[in-house]
Formats: sequence, C-alpha cells, structure tokens
Amino acid sequence: MAPFSGTTSRRTFGLIDWRASAAVLVWLALGGCRERGHAWVYVVAGPDPSQHVEFRPASSYAEYVVYPGARTELKITLASYAASCDAFVAQTEKDASATITVIAPAGSELGPGTYQWAGHEAHGGSEQQPERPYALPTVRLGRQSWVLPAGGELELKAVNAKQDARVRGILGFDFPGDGEHVATSLKGSFEAKLCRVRL
Repeated sequence: MAPFSGTTSRRTFGLIDWRASAAVLVWLALGGCRERGHAWVYVVAGPDPSQHVEFRPASSYAEYVVYPGARTELKITLASYAASCDAFVAQTEKDASATITVIAPAGSELGPGTYQWAGHEAHGGSEQQPERPYALPTVRLGRQSWVLPAGGELELKAVNAKQDARVRGILGFDFPGDGEHVATSLKGSFEAKLCRVRL
C-alpha cells in the first residue's frame, strides 16, 4: 500500500488550521451583521464631559403614523437600554437615548431623502402641521432631555411604511454654537425596525 502523503502531525495541523480559518470566517460574518445593526451613536448635549456620550443601541425601533388632516410622522428611537415599542420603560441615570421625529405635511409620504432641522419657523406652519418636512432631534441622558438647537439633518436611506420593515439612515445633526448656546451634535448611522404602522 502506498503511503499517505504527509506525516500524521502535518495532517492533524492542517485539519486544525482549516477549522480555525472556518471559525474565523463565521465569526467575521456574524460580527459584521451585528455591527451594521448596532452602529455607535455619538451625542454632545453640552459642555460638561457627562454630556458627551457614545452608545451602541440595545433597542432601535421606529413608528410610522399618519394623522389625517394634520401630518405624517416617523419617530425613530435609539436607546442604550432595553426600551420597548409596546410599553413604557423608565430610563435610569446611566442610560442614554435619542429620538428623531420626522414630520411632513398632511397627505405627504415619508421616503428616502434628506430632512433638515432648521428650527420650527424655518419649516413654516406650526410644529404639528408644518408646511415643509423636517426632522426634530431629541436626546436624553439619564433624567435630563434636550431638543437640540437647529442645525444639521437626517438622511433616510431606506423607509417603507410596512409592519416590521427596516428604516435605515445617517444622523448628521450639528450645531456649532454661538454666543448664547454651546455646540451640540447627534451623529452616527442606524437601522431600526418598524414596530408600529398606522396609515
């Protein structure tokens, strides 16, 4: 009988090496999926170091609601803790969250595109019945919350008004500060599941 090429130790090492490579590929594939779904969110809400926060959302969900005769609203919630679309979950002192509410005039549909935050007056009409679509960013750190000053935008990459669909986008809110107000920002990318749709 002809000998099997290579020694036993070499064959064993080759088997282990192949298994290790396969494990690394699987880990990278799974890790890549988790990374895309849970990208970091960066918040600057004020000058104090405690107001500079970055977190990877433990919860990310969106709600698409049409208020007949008033407005169309998409509310996106990104939270560092186990928040829920179905029931209120109190935020603790160590938690952080961001809520971005996209509001469009009555009869409008919200789709992919850029939604600016330039202040209520710039968008016309009233807060609840604007003349032009806009995105309102609110951040909450512990027990404190802030509506960020006008500046920047939300870029929606994908949105579909269907239950369990995915909403994806990029946060680009940035206020450079002035003589009366400090600089603030809300940045990062996100993917959120539509947990509530009312058309």
